[in-house]
Amino acid sequence: MSTVISLDNVSYQYEQTSELAISEVSVSIQKNEWISVLGRNGSGKSTFGRLLNGLHLPKEGTVLVSGLPTTDEHDIWLIRKKVGMVFQNPDHQFVATSVRDDIAFGLENLGLNREEMEERIEKYASLIGISSLLESEPHRLSGGQKQRVAIAGIMAMEPEVIVLDEATSMLDPIGRKEVMETIQMLHQRGMTIISITHDMDEAVLASRMFLFHKGKLALEGTPQDIFSQLDEVRALGLSLPFATELQDELRMQGLTFSKTCLTEEELIEELWTLYSAK
Repeated sequence: MSTVISLDNVSYQYEQTSELAISEVSVSIQKNEWISVLGRNGSGKSTFGRLLNGLHLPKEGTVLVSGLPTTDEHDIWLIRKKVGMVFQNPDHQFVATSVRDDIAFGLENLGLNREEMEERIEKYASLIGISSLLESEPHRLSGGQKQRVAIAGIMAMEPEVIVLDEATSMLDPIGRKEVMETIQMLHQRGMTIISITHDMDEAVLASRMFLFHKGKLALEGTPQDIFSQLDEVRALGLSLPFATELQDELRMQGLTFSKTCLTEEELIEELWTLYSAK
């Protein structure tokens, strides 16, 4: 796999603060990876996300997107085209009175002609499953619909990477399910996903996880690797996925498991195997 984003010894400091929000972070993200970024409030995870497409520029170190440094002002528009962002509150991203016009707004900035714009609008509205909403007013949609519209608008720009900054945190369970199904579909189609989240049950869907603590990258690895280190995760002030927490309680009651379970389905299968062997 090829590297799409790399950070080399990156630090970032907000104005009028004495502490670094991000400190000496070095990491690479490969094409078609799904990265979950976790950490407590103030850990640096959202700052990390904003460094990836030049919304924040490093105080020290280098951020490269497809080999382009985010500090080069001549390349910043191309970098932001390559790395699209979906934020926590979709209302902050809407600029037009209809879904169609909102998606078109970003395409106008690319300099596309009307025919090309309409082709992309129809293509990505269909892909994301919002074709029936194109003439709707964005602010009248449900939370899940709004986030899917925001994702469609980013996808129409045809980025290589999508960064989702707690994109499901304000949604009800139905809206969260809609958005997560969309993210899974995009990843299956080859999109590189970087999901900043506080939801452990969402995080385990990723191929790799970054755990931040006080601005530093404290843990990195697959979900299986990370949640096999229960004490380390808890020491960072983070919770465990429901299934992993329940499994740990069962382990303390004397049960022995062959692996760390990340989902309820995995835990049920492990329990079935244990009791079938008796």
